[in-house]
Amino acid sequence: SSPRAAAMACSRRDINMKKFYLLFVGLALQANLWAQEHPFRIELGLNYPITLRAMGMKESHIGMYVEGKYRFNESPLRVNLKLSYESYSIVQKQYANSPFNGRSLVVLPSLHYCFPLSQKMLFYAGAGAGVTFDNQGRGVFNEGERTHFLCAPQAGIELFKHLGVTAQYSITQKDFNRLVLGIGYIF
Repeated sequence: SSPRAAAMACSRRDINMKKFYLLFVGLALQANLWAQEHPFRIELGLNYPITLRAMGMKESHIGMYVEGKYRFNESPLRVNLKLSYESYSIVQKQYANSPFNGRSLVVLPSLHYCFPLSQKMLFYAGAGAGVTFDNQGRGVFNEGERTHFLCAPQAGIELFKHLGVTAQYSITQKDFNRLVLGIGYIF
């Protein structure tokens, strides 16, 4: 192929990339405006679970979550529904090859009490009760999957109305308890 054809292909790619960026920025601005007008917001983020035992971070990996948040008008209360994937260490002393890699899919409704600290900062504390689908090794719904009840105290802070930083302690069956730290973008 000629240098001119290669330059045209690069030019088309640049134009397509510019269109993609323009679309992405437009959608982000639209989501930003929509979130300011409505009491319902969505947070997308990354989480990092930590088992609070010896060697508890050996098998921990970054996971992800999506959380819907609804804040009642003229009230400090907010209800949430969180769906998250977590990958963490399971330390079992009776096995020599412990820790194992635990994987979970969590469905967690919760209630938060919000404390606005300023126009750009909001602190919240609350708790949730839900269900967690747990497994050791590969995947969540493979052989060995177990379903457990989950209770989770939570605390966090929202900065500039769009950055969420959270801490949650997932209390469930003994081997699957874990601290989960998260950071996300709120639309």
